[in-house]
Amino acid sequence: MRSIHDYDLYIFDCDGVILDSNQLKIDAMQRALCALSFDGANIEKCLDYFKRNFGKSRFHHVDFFIANFLDVEQKDEDVVRQSLLKIFSEQCRNLYMIAEMTPNVLDFIKSLHKNKYIASGSEQQELNDVFEERGISSLFSGIYGSPTSKKNIISNILKNEKKTNAVMFGDAISDWEAAYENDIDFIFYSPFSNVSNEMIALSTIHRFPMIDDFLKIEI
Repeated sequence: MRSIHDYDLYIFDCDGVILDSNQLKIDAMQRALCALSFDGANIEKCLDYFKRNFGKSRFHHVDFFIANFLDVEQKDEDVVRQSLLKIFSEQCRNLYMIAEMTPNVLDFIKSLHKNKYIASGSEQQELNDVFEERGISSLFSGIYGSPTSKKNIISNILKNEKKTNAVMFGDAISDWEAAYENDIDFIFYSPFSNVSNEMIALSTIHRFPMIDDFLKIEI
């Protein structure tokens, strides 16, 4: 793997990379769906899709649930959509305050002396508020999230920086896709991924590196 200091820009996903929050968010989505009394089998379908497509925005997920898994009459779709988003968002703000930082990530970030960004599927203002409250927002030149897609977030960062020598740290298929579509390098951080087997298979095909500890990166 090339020296990490060869890059001009560093872009991080949040859930499962900066914060150990993947399972917390899955549990939060389950509680949101249960609060609206949906059928248990349909909830399981939603959660399975949520896990396999982690990193996409909550807006995408809720729209997909309503269109494909949940028994919702068309006239009620907007109310259900807003209710699910509200319940899930309220829980996310709380869980982000209790989620542990992933091991050694802060020391690693502080060792990087060029611009660093967050590109997440989580809601953007929520992320900025939480990072500020946790005292880590100053480590990043920008903290970006949904509803803008991760692909477009990265594209905008590259345009604004006028640099393309960048690397993305992620743990989900959507992270790799966003990096690949912007023609930047990608590093898979594996310990908390919901789709480790799929990511390992992608790594074999596309030859991106995998790490299980930020201290193992050449710094």
